[in-house]
Amino acid sequence: MLAGNKLSKYLIYAIGEIVLVVIGILIAISLNNSNQQNALAKSVDLKLNLLKESIYRDSLSMQGLIDYSKKQINEAEQLLQLMNKPMNDANCEEFIIKFSNHSNIRTNIANRAIYDEMVNSGIFSEINNQEVKSQIATYYQLSNHFSSIIRIYVTDFREFKNKIAFDGTISRAYFDPNSQYSDMERCEYLKSLMNADEKRVLLENFIYNGIDTYEEINILYSVLLNQMVTGLTKKPDTK
Repeated sequence: MLAGNKLSKYLIYAIGEIVLVVIGILIAISLNNSNQQNALAKSVDLKLNLLKESIYRDSLSMQGLIDYSKKQINEAEQLLQLMNKPMNDANCEEFIIKFSNHSNIRTNIANRAIYDEMVNSGIFSEINNQEVKSQIATYYQLSNHFSSIIRIYVTDFREFKNKIAFDGTISRAYFDPNSQYSDMERCEYLKSLMNADEKRVLLENFIYNGIDTYEEINILYSVLLNQMVTGLTKKPDTK
């Protein structure tokens, strides 16, 4: 009887010890999971802030390109107006300067480094705010799509420029302020273009082609900036 009581007490004690060990393990696992979740949440927040800062820098670049494109469109329209004015020395000099800058196209490609890293590491899928997550993904998808469209316009514009230059229709050297030609020689060449109907039409078409390109850049970047970037950007902290 005494032996039975001792065995019973031992079993109760052993079971109690096992229960305590199991509870301890479960608490440790729970704490570990909690720590991992907290670490993951901090990592997601950190990466998301870095991503928003990257998009902010993209937005500054896009705004600069929008402003630049508007300026180029305005100067292109001035070129068309100058073509209908007497080509005196002042108009000739203004035309050559503006025309030499007409094909200086600037574009931007969104910096995808942080976004791609977040997607590849799985951190992007951990963003809890589904609206923000969707907006970010759409921003980069549209950015790629718009970049492809802009590339088509820019390529077409540059091919047009190269074609009329390489086939000798219009000499680019006369429109280069740093070339060996004098102001008088450049002006005389420009007058000859104005008096040759076929070359004048080509010149006009080239200017209009540039306007189309700059307008497309302006429209697409404006869509990204005004509709997609709103609420996504975060100005980098300055310390």
